[in-house]
Amino acid sequence: MTEQVDVETRTSCRGASGIRLRLARVFTELLAPSVVGVICPVAVGALSDSDSWRGAGLGLLGAVFAIGLPYAYIAWLIRTGGATDRHVSRREDRPKVLVAVLLCLAAGILLLVLLGAPPLLVWLLVGEVLLVLACLVISKFWKISMHSAVAAGTVAALVVVLGPWALLAGVGVVLVSWGRVVLRDHTPAQVTAGAVLGAVVLSLLAVVR
Repeated sequence: MTEQVDVETRTSCRGASGIRLRLARVFTELLAPSVVGVICPVAVGALSDSDSWRGAGLGLLGAVFAIGLPYAYIAWLIRTGGATDRHVSRREDRPKVLVAVLLCLAAGILLLVLLGAPPLLVWLLVGEVLLVLACLVISKFWKISMHSAVAAGTVAALVVVLGPWALLAGVGVVLVSWGRVVLRDHTPAQVTAGAVLGAVVLSLLAVVR
């Protein structure tokens, strides 16, 4: 009887663990920088331009340079053995990816300025440059969480354009940070540091609004 109870307990624990892992993977994918990073420039562009559709379009263009082109580069790295996965899990793979992101952001900023994009949208990409630079320096020594940094930075930027109600999106920061820890891709300290860094850097948009 005791053995049967022990078996049932172990099975239940494994089932609970499996559910946690599945949820962690779902949050990691749904709230990945490649997803969240598109929402932010589109929202900021739409909300800061007198023509919201034009602003959203320019924001989407900014997202192509901030997210689309870098992830195309990551896909190429994976195919050629230069990276293991699209989340760039190995810390030593991060510098080349972050440098590529910086180059893409610089090109995106120049193009948006030439197209007369809303200043706040341009400054958003400038803020992303600062965030990537900080992560590039830190990643040489420590694996700070980019997932948490981008998620928290997005919330900070949305608070600037939408107001305090956007803080409710902070739930997403908690969920993706929890997922990264459960999957053992990061420690609690690494996701916390990423979230703080992203929130502080993108909060600077309030200065130029």
